[in-house]
Amino acid sequence: MTHRTLSFGLNLSGSIPELRENARRAEQIGFDVVLTPDHLGMAAPLPSLVAMAEAAPTLRVSTHVLNTSFYRPALLARDLAAVDSATDGRLIIGMGAGYSEGELRAVGLPFPSAGARINHLVEHVDEIRRCLSDPGYVPTPVQTPPPILIGGSGDRLLTTAAQHADIVDISYVGGRDQLAGRAALVREQAGQRAKDVELAYTFVQIGLDDPDDLSVLRAVAPHLPDEELYATPTHLTGPIEAAADQVLSLHEELGFSFFTFLMQPSVSWRSLEKLLAALR
Repeated sequence: MTHRTLSFGLNLSGSIPELRENARRAEQIGFDVVLTPDHLGMAAPLPSLVAMAEAAPTLRVSTHVLNTSFYRPALLARDLAAVDSATDGRLIIGMGAGYSEGELRAVGLPFPSAGARINHLVEHVDEIRRCLSDPGYVPTPVQTPPPILIGGSGDRLLTTAAQHADIVDISYVGGRDQLAGRAALVREQAGQRAKDVELAYTFVQIGLDDPDDLSVLRAVAPHLPDEELYATPTHLTGPIEAAADQVLSLHEELGFSFFTFLMQPSVSWRSLEKLLAALR
């Protein structure tokens, strides 16, 4: 198993002024990447990336992840090229197939089958990589092309990510053995390119300050009992030393090297700073 240098990202949401301020704080305490989601009712993701990159000039920026069901490939390629240029080549293109029927219906779009949404995602990846690899493409990105991250958990989506993405974010709420199986699936489906594919993982519930808080996980996986939510690797709990050991074991044993922390009101910046210090 190839071990890479660890990277740490912070997933942020909020208004543009809040994103700017929190990106600055993330930079100050040692994060490598700031990320933002793509949902209705939140700040538009691509302008948010530019704002965060201006506020935190040493950090990379990424969507976590773009709902490609909202977009057309050629138009999104144009906008992403402009973002990469505006951020001095610090863009990671995070994409997913989209899962919220309600959001698509709300903007007047159909909700296709899972297979059709994955096919649409592949169209985006192929077109964006083709356009942004062309030295004559306008607007011209700094990276040709920027790295592409695909997030998901199901067999077909992870297979697609393994075959097309530079970074595969395994979005999984379940036991550690099942997570190991997801990682093994990605490596198997990546084939000869497995050594070039980076594995990413997101800690959905951060229990450094309040280990009893399961509010985010209950919203994400309402079907699972609390005892399973407490035990899932995506629940990162303290003390700091134990949390650092949990992160490092996922790196050393399962091969993950890009870790994202979902910022939430119950988590203090001081605790995140201590955790990063323990991981460096």
